[in-house]
Amino acid sequence: MMHMTGGISGTRIMAALGTLFNILALNLVLVIASVPVITLPAAVGAASVALDQWRRDGEDRVVRAFVTTLRSRPPLRATAAIGVPLAAAALGLVEIRHFAREATLPGRIGLGLGLGALLITLAALGYVLQLAADDPALPPVELWSLSARLAIRNLLVTGPLFLLEFAAAAFLTVLDPALLFLGVPVLLLRALSRTAAWGLKTPHIRTAVARRPGPVSRSR
Repeated sequence: MMHMTGGISGTRIMAALGTLFNILALNLVLVIASVPVITLPAAVGAASVALDQWRRDGEDRVVRAFVTTLRSRPPLRATAAIGVPLAAAALGLVEIRHFAREATLPGRIGLGLGLGALLITLAALGYVLQLAADDPALPPVELWSLSARLAIRNLLVTGPLFLLEFAAAAFLTVLDPALLFLGVPVLLLRALSRTAAWGLKTPHIRTAVARRPGPVSRSR
């Protein structure tokens, strides 16, 4: 019995070490590929695909999946599809910072509207990453439109979760920037993927996605 228990514990430890290695390895190649800012959207998209294949299909060769996706997908399409929502989120943060300094009524109103818009943008970005991983052929405009509709319709369900995930990643990065090299980006993408996948399982969301034929119509 003790030998069996020790064997099970050893298996679990090896599995945990394998998971940790995959997270660190994928995080490293993601950070390296994102050094030129222009390649950041494509790198984020490729990492999302690698994580999705790992979670859905058990494909644990995440670095290989990352490199394959990065090479096979049209760079301009990937940059546009994910880069625009990323830029919108960054612009939203700048606007919020601006209005936060205003002690006037219009400033407070602008701050409230900006926070609402940022919440929707971050939620939409979570769906963008998941839907782009599901269907790389989805045109960027259609991808953005579908993601925005999903973010709004499911805002009270997944919106707070998306916001919490982004906030936690930002807090850890500010606390110690070195954590960027220890898995924070990949862990954020993994959390976003799980939240988006859960949101897509919601009945009214599943109905909305199913109206478009193709890979994105499947639910997990």
